[in-house]
Amino acid sequence: MPFSVIAALGNPGREYSATRHNAGWIVIDALASQAGAIWKEESRFPASVAKITFGGSSVHLIKPLTFMNDSGSPLAAFLRFHRIELPELVVLHDDIAFEPGQLRLSLGGSAAGHNGVASCIRHLGEQFVRARLGIGPKQHPGQDLADHVLGRFPDADLTNLTQRIPDFIKNLETLLSQGLPAAQNLTNRKSPSP
Repeated sequence: MPFSVIAALGNPGREYSATRHNAGWIVIDALASQAGAIWKEESRFPASVAKITFGGSSVHLIKPLTFMNDSGSPLAAFLRFHRIELPELVVLHDDIAFEPGQLRLSLGGSAAGHNGVASCIRHLGEQFVRARLGIGPKQHPGQDLADHVLGRFPDADLTNLTQRIPDFIKNLETLLSQGLPAAQNLTNRKSPSP
């Protein structure tokens, strides 16, 4: 079954735009811009939605506008409305397990403490592909996780992330055109490719 939806998890509002939790929005905005797509707010979901041709397929891009902790509700409504099956969904989100500039692709599994992913699992089930963008671990063990993920990227980390966006887009294109195993061969490395 081909992928037809790439969703990115994040928080709406300018104050969140360069935070670690919005790494997925940073990448999907770049993909939409590259494709010349225009975001439209769909109040029935609610979400920002764009449609592009990508990886040889017609693909919906979607950013839920309900804040991170309720990301799954608009995604579920969107999939139901368009009669899209769960295996057609790719969810792009931040992950503290990897350094900025890294991307990992996986299918299913737990939320691993990510509230947005937990919401998706609660509303949709587990069997969707996760495109996990590294944001780096907490600054120190005692730091509150919410403070870390809602904090702004340090300049060096943001530069590292943005410099890798063309590679991330190529990896997503491989996912859509060649499938998960081929894309994992490109992305699931211990360090970014040169």
